[in-house]
Amino acid sequence: MANPSTPMRIGGGRKSSFTPSATEFAPKMVDSKREVLRASFVTQTVPNVPPYAGIVGLCTVPEEKAGMEHLGWHIADFLAFRALLCGENNPKAQSWLAMCDIPTLAQENPERYVHGKERRLVGIAASPTKVKTPTGLVEREDNIQVETSAEVMKDKFIASVKKKLPVLKKHGYPLFLIICGLTSLEQDIYFGLLDVDHRYTMKEFREDLGDEITHIDVTVVTPSLFSAGWQINTSLGRLNSTEVCGSRVEFLARQFGGLFAGDLVRNFLGWQCPVIDETKLDPQIKSRERFPGPVVLSEEVKALTSQLEIKIQSSLLGELSASPMDHSFSFDKNEDEWDALIRSRENQRDYRPLGWYERKWDELPSTQNPVSPDKGFEFLGGAFGGTKTSQVNHLRYLIEESYLAWPDHWSSTFGQETKKDFERFRITYVPDSLDCLEIFNILEHRARTSILGDRTIEYFDLPMPDNKRCRDCNVYKLKQQLPETARRSLTSHFGTVLMSLPGPNVPPGVNPNNMSRLQQRLENCRGYIRASLAIRFLASKSSSQIAIDRIENCMRS
Repeated sequence: MANPSTPMRIGGGRKSSFTPSATEFAPKMVDSKREVLRASFVTQTVPNVPPYAGIVGLCTVPEEKAGMEHLGWHIADFLAFRALLCGENNPKAQSWLAMCDIPTLAQENPERYVHGKERRLVGIAASPTKVKTPTGLVEREDNIQVETSAEVMKDKFIASVKKKLPVLKKHGYPLFLIICGLTSLEQDIYFGLLDVDHRYTMKEFREDLGDEITHIDVTVVTPSLFSAGWQINTSLGRLNSTEVCGSRVEFLARQFGGLFAGDLVRNFLGWQCPVIDETKLDPQIKSRERFPGPVVLSEEVKALTSQLEIKIQSSLLGELSASPMDHSFSFDKNEDEWDALIRSRENQRDYRPLGWYERKWDELPSTQNPVSPDKGFEFLGGAFGGTKTSQVNHLRYLIEESYLAWPDHWSSTFGQETKKDFERFRITYVPDSLDCLEIFNILEHRARTSILGDRTIEYFDLPMPDNKRCRDCNVYKLKQQLPETARRSLTSHFGTVLMSLPGPNVPPGVNPNNMSRLQQRLENCRGYIRASLAIRFLASKSSSQIAIDRIENCMRS
């Protein structure tokens, strides 16, 4: 088993140096792969879980953070999935693990954990049940198992998954992993605490499971970090890229979230708006007049424009999911991302239609307690617990998690000063709504740049610098190992890659400020891609420019 405290080896094999891998002056050119390499998306719809599937649910919330004002909404998610999925198949097919005593917490206060706009009492799903055997009543194997030790829970989680693999492989059954608690955008799991020692990456997890996992369809479900809903990833186990319904462009557009929001919002609120019928536009008016109306806008139009901009941003941050601000299960088959992107539910044997899940959900009672007066921010809706306190705490967790990425950025003088700006926000007891919106957009944009770096390496089949993901790579340290001439070549040959990548989209009401450290574009992604291109093309300037052009063209598509 991998130890999370040891340095990660993301790429496997020996480390990639800046020594060019080309043996000729014209190295092998890179082309973007057309197939889907990472079938990941955000949804509010239940995944297609057949009755014979293996299921392992994991809740990593420690007891001291189990209140709804902190991480309790993750526990509510855990219980909501359990309410829908548990009890319908062989108990041996399911394992539900928790780092706090959820059954006792739910028993002490049955109305502690509610879920969705219907405010369903999901604590009912925590109650243990027994089955009759020849020797008497025994606990069902799919009851919640509690283990407060992070190290022991990690071992238990791996063992629970491994135990199911032989049967799943033999019969061709799928596996569903439902992770509730602190995670990263890359779906790293944090067992109770946000630090490197308690982090467990999907790469390490896959290696610990061994070869059997490559023969099984695996779906990983984690919380969506920047919207309501859940992040679904069907690419952990058997490669099934040719079987998904969605295209490469559809998945990438979702996975990049608000990365290009600055450009997209401006286009949408300008003459390039996709809903405008250009055949009905007077070219003379378009050339001389401002969109969408007079030079001086009325206060009403300004307010409506601001609301539209925030809605567009919210949709992008939610990866174009149907309801990015509604953290409720959706049972509307017309808004079923699984059906549109992965495969038709009806084409799977013994499938359960969304109506089946809806009927089971409707059987849960709703709380009669009044809604909390601590209403959440308008731009977040019901996400992250739905109260202002829980949402501000989520922002603080996002800041802390970001400190575990981009080591060269945080060790730089600029990064240290930027960290002070984040800390000023983090220690503010009741931050302003506009400040929260700005910080939220900035954190999302920074996290997405790492996804952009990783996807570029994957789709263009480029070497991973230092065999690490974008978020983990210290590019500055690698550059310092080069002679001065090579460092100059690195900048002159590859300095233009993704130069047009916009910075974070500044929300309405916040003045763009070139002097603001927080509003600056995080450059680690570009440095990471430059380093990868240098490994492949440092000996060939002409080839390097062609590679850069192809990457730019792929991003524009």
